[in-house]
Amino acid sequence: MRTFVPEGAAYVARLEAPERAVLLDVVDDVLGLVGARAAQRTRPGAGADDPLAAVQMTTAPLPPPTDPALLRLLPPASADAEVAAEFRRLTELDLRRSKSDQLLRLRACIDAAGPDLVVVPSEAPRVAAALTDVRLVTSERLGLRSDEEADALYRLVLGEQDGGDHEGSAHGEAVDDEREQAHRLLATVYVMLSMLQESLVGLMLGGLPDADDGDAGDTPGATGATEPPTTPR
Repeated sequence: MRTFVPEGAAYVARLEAPERAVLLDVVDDVLGLVGARAAQRTRPGAGADDPLAAVQMTTAPLPPPTDPALLRLLPPASADAEVAAEFRRLTELDLRRSKSDQLLRLRACIDAAGPDLVVVPSEAPRVAAALTDVRLVTSERLGLRSDEEADALYRLVLGEQDGGDHEGSAHGEAVDDEREQAHRLLATVYVMLSMLQESLVGLMLGGLPDADDGDAGDTPGATGATEPPTTPR
């Protein structure tokens, strides 16, 4: 895999065929997770041109998701349970639809990669948001709870790619059990998603005009603008 770099008027990464297949599977899993309650709801008799046809709202209470990974994508808006429930009732279906649209845009880009993954600047925010959502779900599935755990995962995956030793390599077949293989595959996917997301966001930020050329070096956070979200990654 090669992370995003500017090429002409687009941002271009490179995915090998196995990488593309794995990422498509993961994106499809998150699409299924997000779309579980995002079916289109229209008013009786509403036509396709009705501006209210796409409004998604329910009068029934919507409890928070029981899946911790989905809860990461749809967190409560308030510590007050009643306020959070009301906000979820009013917004969750539309939020799910928006996230599904972003994930479908990412999926289309990955599916079209052969091997170049091309993202035009106008679509970059949607693709970056989708990468972030898939990354969050993967992080939750891996049980990452701190930057230290994420850093250890990076070292494990990148060390393996460099041919380095890793803990457990001397235990032969014990390392190759099904659970360990699944964990390492998911860890590799997490690192791939992180590298793609960070490089794309970095290019997006790099393309922003400076507010004041004379003060560019004093902009708060300028040196760390491409850093990923904090715990967990």
